[in-house]
Parts: sequence; C-alpha cells; structure tokens
Amino acid sequence: MDKNFLQWANENQSRLLVPNALLEPRHSHEGIGAAVAVRGCLYFEKAYDAEVREALAQCFDDYCAVAGDKLTFLWHNGKAAQAFNKAKPMRDLASKLGENDRFDFDYMSGESASDAGFWGFHVFGMRGWEQKMGTRGVDVLDFSFPMVAVQEDPDAFAGLFFRFAQRLKALRGHAGFAVNLSPTAQAENESTEFWVSQIMPGLDVGYPAANPERDMRDKIKSVDWLTTISKDMLDRVGGVSKLRSELPPAWFAFGDYGAGVVIRAGVLPDGGLSESEDKPPVLPPAYVVLDAALRPIRASEMEILQRGTVNGDAPVYNTKASTAAWLRRFETDENGLLAAKAALLDTPSLEPSNALPNPL
Repeated sequence: MDKNFLQWANENQSRLLVPNALLEPRHSHEGIGAAVAVRGCLYFEKAYDAEVREALAQCFDDYCAVAGDKLTFLWHNGKAAQAFNKAKPMRDLASKLGENDRFDFDYMSGESASDAGFWGFHVFGMRGWEQKMGTRGVDVLDFSFPMVAVQEDPDAFAGLFFRFAQRLKALRGHAGFAVNLSPTAQAENESTEFWVSQIMPGLDVGYPAANPERDMRDKIKSVDWLTTISKDMLDRVGGVSKLRSELPPAWFAFGDYGAGVVIRAGVLPDGGLSESEDKPPVLPPAYVVLDAALRPIRASEMEILQRGTVNGDAPVYNTKASTAAWLRRFETDENGLLAAKAALLDTPSLEPSNALPNPL
C-alpha cells in the first residue's frame, strides 16, 4: 500500500464513501452506496451448532472491542433494521434461534440503515438441514475496518483475522482491500465496485455471502494480503516447506491456526493503485508471487461475481468470461514472476513484530 495513497486516504476519508448508484443514472444517488475498506472473509461450517454460534459471539465481542461505538444498525434474519444501541446483544438473539433457523447478522456503520460504511460485521449462517444436505455451500463471516485504522495498526487486524479463523476452524478465507456495498442496494452499486477494481487490481470483488463464493470447497477465490487455506489445501500445494521455497520469508509469514494456515503477504494490504493518474495500476508483486505458489488451489473459473442491474449503464463482472479474467488477474509467465519477485525488494519487508500467532 503506497504511503502517498495512505496519506491521501487519511486526509480524505469522506472521498472513500461513494454516493448510492453513482454510475447508474436510473437510480437514486441519495445516501452512501459503497465504502472502500479493508475486509476479512472467513468460510466455515456448522453455524447452526451451539458451540460455533458461541465462537461467532466471541468473535463479535473482539470486534466490538476495537470498533467501539462505530456500529449503528443491525439487520437480523430478514427483519427490519434496528438501531444498534437498541438491539439485543448477539448472544441473546442467538439463544432464541433453533438449529434450523437462519443465523444472519449484519452489523453496519452507516448514518442510515441503507448506507454502506467502513465498519461492518456480517454472518451468513445456513439452517442446519440445509448444511447437512452437503449441497448448499458453507457459512461465512466477514468484517471490515477503515483502511486508515489498518494503516495505523496492521498487526491488530491480522491478529483478529487469525483468532477468528482459529475459533471457527475456517476452511478458507482472505483479507485485504474491498468495497462494502449498501445492504439494500447491492446490485445498484456493483458498477462502483467494478470501477474501483479497475484502478485497484488488488481489491476483492464480490459479495462474500453470494452462492458462488460459498459453494467453493476445494479452491480459494483469490490470494490477498491475508490468505487462509486448510491443511488439505496446504498439502495440495506441497506443504510449508514447498511454500517457503517460493515465498521470500522477508515478505511472507505463516501462522498455524489448527485447521490450516494463514499466509501474510507484506506489512500492509496492497491495492495496486498507481502513484500517478497518468500511469496504469500495478499488480501487487506479493500477490503475483503468492498466486503462482497457490495456483493449484486457486479457482480459474466460477459463476459470475456480480449480477448488475437490469439494463445497467455501467459494466460489471456479470459473465463467466469477465469473472474468469478477474480470477486470473495475477497470472503471469516465468519472466513476469521473476519481475514480481524483484519488485518485492522495493516494498517494506516484515519485521519480527509482524509475525502471525503460532508462526511456522
């Protein structure tokens, strides 16, 4: 993440909040439709189980200890939004749910319930009978911070992400730059997400709880600043020793969370944003190197990342071809890989304090 960009972001946070449906003239532009943030996503199983629900509540406790009073609204199990300070605690709401009830919690930080915000904590948990069928994907937790908060203390975010993966015995996951969209107008703001991804190729794209993302079991969607892979996936890429030979230790760290490993690529997330408007975006070199190492378990195709609106006026990733191109954006040949490894030398290296818990 470029220091000049971080300074700009710190001084212009309001410009990282984008009006609703900015690129869709047929829709209202009132409110905030998109917010550029740093987001972590973790995919796991058994959100219907009491122990897993308690683990989720513990994750939320930890998140609130950092977010403080930033959360403003809760959407829960399809009901109307509630003001956060008037809503019952997650544990109280969870205690009234059976295993075959939905387990959906969407905590937001917008000024209105329909606004996107920098802070958010979202759980999408399937009903017990759905997950036991084994054909309807997995559960997901995603949470986000403003990028300036991650800049000030990247290790706090990385540590939180690691602990969440550990508690949930995560199957896979990733964390880095992303765009949070309005909870009530996702399709209308996907074109904004697309546009940001064109100037920040290191940015994640797609709604974490969408079916195509939850349906993946033996692949990861993308590499990122923090990438979580299961022990099975680790074996399929040759184990830690093989990864160590491909990932320079000055820029990559490993942490064993029990069910798998978290891989940290650099001190801070990298969006690939160009330092000058006259220059094209640059693929983050650490992500290019990591993508090559994890290629056997990284998806090369999937169902569409975005839907878009009917008769939308701006492009989105709503075809398999455009989705596949995004998934493969870090692919390169041997010369490109060598160039990316050389480019790592110009990026900040990890310090001992940046080590993940349970380092490998």
